[in-house]
Amino acid sequence: MAEQDEKKREAPISYRPPKELRVEFDERVLASGLSTSAFITKSVFGRDPPRQSRRPSVEHEAVAQILAGLAQIRDELHAIAMHLGEGGVDRALIEEAVRPLTEMRAVCFKALGRKP
Repeated sequence: MAEQDEKKREAPISYRPPKELRVEFDERVLASGLSTSAFITKSVFGRDPPRQSRRPSVEHEAVAQILAGLAQIRDELHAIAMHLGEGGVDRALIEEAVRPLTEMRAVCFKALGRKP
């Protein structure tokens, strides 16, 4: 039984923010992309968390949603172009419409720290 006591983890330290600060606290934790424990450690001690965060920050999630939307718009424009291509639509106009989407896609990938 003495062996079990030695392997026991220490009791956790809990923090309950005052009611008037709870919403702000939760928003800050969510925006950081860190767990609550990692956020408090970083805020109190100024140290980086011991491992990489497992969830993306709110900004990364928003950029990923924009990226998905851009892909959907591009696919729909491509389908329209194929459908209208049979009727003699000017391909240059379609390519001109897709160009800004391609540029926005590159910016989104850069914001995520990835290559397009």
